[in-house]
Amino acid sequence: MKTFLLFIFLIFSTFGLHAQSLKGEVTSSEDGLPIDGVHLVNTTANNMAVSDENGRFMLVANKGDTIIASNINFNTKQFVINDEQFLSLTLNPAMIQLDEVRVSNMPDTEAEFRKKIIDMGEVENETFVPFGMTPNKSQGSIPKNYDPDYTKSLAYAINKPVSFIVKKLSKKHKNKVKYYQTVANQGNVIANNKKYNSEIVTELTGLKGDDLVHFMQYLDLDPAFIKRSSEYEIAARILKGYETFKSENQKG
Repeated sequence: MKTFLLFIFLIFSTFGLHAQSLKGEVTSSEDGLPIDGVHLVNTTANNMAVSDENGRFMLVANKGDTIIASNINFNTKQFVINDEQFLSLTLNPAMIQLDEVRVSNMPDTEAEFRKKIIDMGEVENETFVPFGMTPNKSQGSIPKNYDPDYTKSLAYAINKPVSFIVKKLSKKHKNKVKYYQTVANQGNVIANNKKYNSEIVTELTGLKGDDLVHFMQYLDLDPAFIKRSSEYEIAARILKGYETFKSENQKG
């Protein structure tokens, strides 16, 4: 028994001698500023670190380990650890390119548009795309295992008490939850921008320049409404708001 315990001790001691804590800093190649929330995953040793508000991090890594650095606003970088004592890492800002939104076959006047709404009746299919608009990509979602609404629920605590406690205490799990929430929010922002933007408002109302800006500020559509509504419902809200907007400006 003593021999076995000594053998285990020697194994962990040897591992400890080889493992090292690699310190570093992540900055943007665009302006040199530190990047907060960069996930650095050691795919060789299966561990992870997250940069702080100063871009600093500490990651357990050995020479030859493969590291992947990622952040929603920057391009992912993969590299191999050499003999660095301090790692200075730069990431390139990601260029998020929205797909072109085309609005075609729109009525020439508001009256014709309202008539089309009446003729079409109730729209039951949420995926309905009116007047030739480009369908949206699916919105951002959080994996179930990292969704706080699921992992912090009473049912989850009862059915999976060990996992519930581990997730409650694990800093690594909290960092992953934060990452997936950021990704999901970014996906929702992109989806909303494709359903409601200045080009669509101009196509419906004819407004441009300062008049367009003032009207969109006046309309002030709730992001939650944009997310749950179809393009059809958003277009109807825009035109209804435009009628009120014109009426109030004429009185003024």
